[in-house]
Amino acid sequence: MTMTPRYWNMWWTLTMAAAELTLLVVVLEALGILQDVGLALGVAGVLLTIVFGLTASTRSSLTGFRGGVVPRLDRIITLLEERLPPTTT
Repeated sequence: MTMTPRYWNMWWTLTMAAAELTLLVVVLEALGILQDVGLALGVAGVLLTIVFGLTASTRSSLTGFRGGVVPRLDRIITLLEERLPPTTT
């Protein structure tokens, strides 16, 4: 079985960007620069990181699943077409 090449998943990039921005917000909040806005931005950053991460992992696992299942289904269809008699309808 040959492995298909991996493609760039933009959702992992968005996950990392959201996590980095959240860390920046935490540092700025700790220094007192953002004041009350920092807490809201920190919570929003954590939520975005979680949502982007879940989307990225779902996309990655579906790509791997699809790459392994579709060739096997094609092989099963080919075998069935070879071995079963043709239909008359």
